[in-house]
Amino acid sequence: MRLSVALCLILLFGSVSEPLQADTLRTASGKDLAGDLIQIEQNLFKLQNKEGIEVIPAAETIRVQLDSVDTLPASGGLLILANGDRLHAEILRAAEEALVIRLTACPAQDELKVPLETVKAAYFRWPTATAAQARLIRHLEQTVKNSDLFYLKNGDYLEGEFLGFDTKEFQFESAAGETTVPRDGIAYFYFNPELINFPQPDQLRYQLQLTDGSRVTVSTLTLDQKEVRARTLFGAEIHCERNRLAAVTPLGGRVVPLAQLDPSEYHYTPYLSQQWKWHRNRNVLSGPLISGGQEFDSGLGMHSAAELHYPLAGEYAAFETQVGLDDTVGERAAVEVQIEVDGKPVFQREVVRNERQLFNVPRIDLTGAQQLVLKVNFGKNADIEDHLNWCRPVLIKKP
Repeated sequence: MRLSVALCLILLFGSVSEPLQADTLRTASGKDLAGDLIQIEQNLFKLQNKEGIEVIPAAETIRVQLDSVDTLPASGGLLILANGDRLHAEILRAAEEALVIRLTACPAQDELKVPLETVKAAYFRWPTATAAQARLIRHLEQTVKNSDLFYLKNGDYLEGEFLGFDTKEFQFESAAGETTVPRDGIAYFYFNPELINFPQPDQLRYQLQLTDGSRVTVSTLTLDQKEVRARTLFGAEIHCERNRLAAVTPLGGRVVPLAQLDPSEYHYTPYLSQQWKWHRNRNVLSGPLISGGQEFDSGLGMHSAAELHYPLAGEYAAFETQVGLDDTVGERAAVEVQIEVDGKPVFQREVVRNERQLFNVPRIDLTGAQQLVLKVNFGKNADIEDHLNWCRPVLIKKP
């Protein structure tokens, strides 16, 4: 793609002095760097630009967005893991207490085994329509059953204990005993949440976003001009072409996703009588966080009029976030967003649906601060569809 774009420009203008796009890296100090990410090794990012090669520790990095050469639309099935990771894959069979899959974005990759205890849900055919995806995510978040659930293509569901499946049959234990149904009759299934075990390590790790929308957290990561290699938290080794990698988010360094923390207080003021809860990594309807046409894996969903309080204890240097109304709302949605630090307003603006935008909040200094408060106030149309998303909000630890 880069080559074809460059050739077109040469034909039009005679020469090309520099690339149209670049990989971008956001540092914990608030600096944006652009260039070509030439290597990731030993927890260091190496970025080449006109000034030379810059080496940035992963622990000092908020996010790297790559200028991916190729995009790959999601197809086939999807696994949702207990830590929120999503793997677009062909779901082949069950074996040895694991699901055997083949990653869509990594066609040269061998089959992977994903332990059953790490899987939250498995969909044999993930829909391409955003609205259908949102319905399935919302259904998953709102389903509370302490058993395995098996949803049939005819709309029914069965309850029991998962035993296994192959290309022909799906087996589970139900109240009627061991039951077998045709494999192609199952649309998707959920695992008993009481049996899920996916501990989160404290050490530095990375969340990778692939060009098909997959998100996978890895404990080790290397990259060169041709290939990405990593080890997942569930123990599998993966490798794929570099152009399948869309973004890298280091975790466990100076950058702390706000959604990982528990607020000390939540206050909600209803316009009339309806009550709304806040949601972690979901919008207020328990669906995916989608604002400005982008889906975000990390963030907060809130409804007017509400506020979240976070204790800081003077441990942080800065706060960064984007804000936007959820893409599901109508044209009359409007809110006022306000951020307070130690009781003083530091940011305020109206966000209305007809702008259809995602806003970058200017970096907020937290030096010595004890409390951060996020507020979503009523807008000009009362509380009509006031579904506000805080997208990738992060706290930056002091150096």
